[in-house]
Amino acid sequence: MFSPDATLEEILDHVWGMLVRGGADAKHAYHFPAFATRGPTGIEQRTVVLRQANKVIRQLTCYSDQRTQKMDDLRQNEQAHWLFYDHGSKEQIRAKARVTWHNQNEKAREIWQNIPPKNRGDYLGPVAPGTNVPQQTDNLPPKFKDEPTKESTQSGFTNFVLIVSTVYQLDFLKLGREGHLRTRYNWNGEQWEGSWVAP
Repeated sequence: MFSPDATLEEILDHVWGMLVRGGADAKHAYHFPAFATRGPTGIEQRTVVLRQANKVIRQLTCYSDQRTQKMDDLRQNEQAHWLFYDHGSKEQIRAKARVTWHNQNEKAREIWQNIPPKNRGDYLGPVAPGTNVPQQTDNLPPKFKDEPTKESTQSGFTNFVLIVSTVYQLDFLKLGREGHLRTRYNWNGEQWEGSWVAP
């Protein structure tokens, strides 16, 4: 929380503090943001899990299956937009970022090794996510429904992607009965440049 007379710098600290909490706390409103990409069919958005936010290096991370539409989009356009909203605090954060990703490399393996076997099902689907199918399916291999182990789920590593978004713009909005507040921050290559914005 910040005071009504907070400076632009104090509000920026608040924004990053909430993003860091969102990445660390599965019950936080910011843990499930919208993630938008642009591809050949236009703008696509979906809910993702914010895995980590790092203020120092301006990064937000999430995971994906390398066969998804979002990855097809990112291969063609490295930009992505994140949208966070907390109904309780009436605060919204929009983040514009440039994206890189890790698939089948040491960085991806480091994360993959710490994903519990029961949570690896998202990357084991025999059919690429988003593919039309003749009937309803959970898209899980039969063996996964037994007792998944690290060994039995290892094949999912091929599809696992760590998406790293480096933020270059933040737009913050706080709604209030006595008036709204809005700020915007742009990264100039060395530091954040903040400004007040009409809500």
